[in-house]
Amino acid sequence: MGQNQNINEILLVDDEEDIRDVLAIALTDLGYGVTMAENGQKAIKAFETRPFSIVLTDIKMPVMDGIQLLKRIKQLSPGTEIIMITGHGDMDLAIESFRNQAVEFITKPVDVSTLEKAINRAKEKIVLKQRLADYTQNLERLVRKKTEELKTVGDISAIMDTLPMVIFCVDHELRITSSNGLFKELFGDHPGALCHRICKNEESPCQGCPGLKCFLSKQPEQAEILYTTQDHREISFLAWASPVVESDDTVSEVMVMAIDISRVVDIEDHLKSLGLMIGSVSHGIKGLLTGLDGGLYVLDSALKKQDQDQAKEGLEMMKFVTAKIRKMILDILFYTKKREFNKETLSATQFAGEIIRTMKPRIEAVNLSLTVDLPPDEIEFMADSDPLNSAIINIFDNAIDACVEKRDRFPSTQDHGITFSIRQKNDQIEFAISDTGIGMTCQEIKQAFTLFHSGKGKKGTGLGLFIADKVIAQHQGTIDVTSAPNKGSIFFVRLPLT
Repeated sequence: MGQNQNINEILLVDDEEDIRDVLAIALTDLGYGVTMAENGQKAIKAFETRPFSIVLTDIKMPVMDGIQLLKRIKQLSPGTEIIMITGHGDMDLAIESFRNQAVEFITKPVDVSTLEKAINRAKEKIVLKQRLADYTQNLERLVRKKTEELKTVGDISAIMDTLPMVIFCVDHELRITSSNGLFKELFGDHPGALCHRICKNEESPCQGCPGLKCFLSKQPEQAEILYTTQDHREISFLAWASPVVESDDTVSEVMVMAIDISRVVDIEDHLKSLGLMIGSVSHGIKGLLTGLDGGLYVLDSALKKQDQDQAKEGLEMMKFVTAKIRKMILDILFYTKKREFNKETLSATQFAGEIIRTMKPRIEAVNLSLTVDLPPDEIEFMADSDPLNSAIINIFDNAIDACVEKRDRFPSTQDHGITFSIRQKNDQIEFAISDTGIGMTCQEIKQAFTLFHSGKGKKGTGLGLFIADKVIAQHQGTIDVTSAPNKGSIFFVRLPLT
């Protein structure tokens, strides 16, 4: 179903009549036409009759809730932008909304200025996608023109390599027949391979594959697809498939052109749109504050009894919880503010010492072992100490949680621990964090560094490894993972020495 071009018409969905009426008045005052529905099921009927570019919906509703409505509308019209409203500042709902491509998440009571900003963001995204579509159509015409010009030469690769987008061609079996430089940079050079194996690491074609649709319709098709690069990054692409039509009107190949949406719609916007993130970590900090209260109680009780051992126990509890709160806040601040990296020459031994001093009490607090393997000779490297320290600690935290989870699941297993080693490999420094934890499947490894993905369920925010990956990338480094279920994991962080 296509997207309605009128971005001044809004579908408003809420099961409370009073709220619908109040929001409708506010939207009308802002100059929007409003169609109302009292639940998700009625909203779908209204949407099927007349699609909307913008939908404003409550989450907690009978019959069909807002998350279900969000998923259904995205199936019907991927271009529609959906703003979620809730009476609960719930981080889990916010994450679930953004995972299903909501554009904004706002809480009740709805402030009119906040609502206006959310709608403006939705409109900006709609206009941006339209500009991308126009831009790509122009590129498509350019490619066709240059293809005709080069048919006598039989070489289109020079033109494909100059275009600022991923381009590849597939045959009827969806096997890659040619690709441009950017495709090879992201996915590797795999002529003859099935495109879904290379771009998605899957055995079957992508759901809604524009290439398959293009072969059937003989018309250009488009879709928003999440591809996985050869270094395990997941990138959202806006992909257009265009048929290569022969003189007998048959389609011999399909050319797919894809633009990295994340380059245009920065992931920081999603972080900021969570109110960045008072609501995002409020429940996590609330739990940690409970732990802090517990530590204070133990310490206060010990002081009254003049019990030094108990006082030490209470102090360690407070140190542990305070460090967790500090790390959580620093993770968020790191991506709410743009900052220039301040690289300096660091000693690997001193840097490792700081990591060990931070992590050792946390590891001992959950009865895990820590093995440290440092190089015999000093290694110096260039990095920004604070964010790199945070990135490594995020990986350590992941290792601790994996070990604790395995011990909880399999109490009879022994030797739960973490190994931290540093080595110089040619012109790189390599940090290796190895754990004996629960391990990960191939799919979990692919998702590990994705924003808001957490292998800890509701216990995690899905920020730690995402931020670690960003920090390492900003250092021109890489993170690689080897893991298997119940066999533990090894994270390799490699950075250039200079």
